[in-house]
Amino acid sequence: MNTIICPVVAEGSRPDPVAQLHTVRRLVEERYSSEQPLARAALHLIDCATDIVGQLPDGDLDAARGALGSARAAVVSATFAVGQVRDMSAAGADQA
Repeated sequence: MNTIICPVVAEGSRPDPVAQLHTVRRLVEERYSSEQPLARAALHLIDCATDIVGQLPDGDLDAARGALGSARAAVVSATFAVGQVRDMSAAGADQA
């Protein structure tokens, strides 16, 4: 299993979440081929999260709830995509 290691932020500081998501995207791009279906899905989810987080106003609970609903939907979609890729990989291995 490949693991992406990201520097830990010092306690007490509030890093910019959009900057953190840009860092994560860069790390995924460096570590994995964008030709891999799961890497493409991960990059898409990171892009979606970046868009949503960048639009959230500080302290707006309704906006945060809406973003959480979108995130839950994204997780369901990503879970389905992972299952599909796993099934396609297993079918390809059986044919080999």
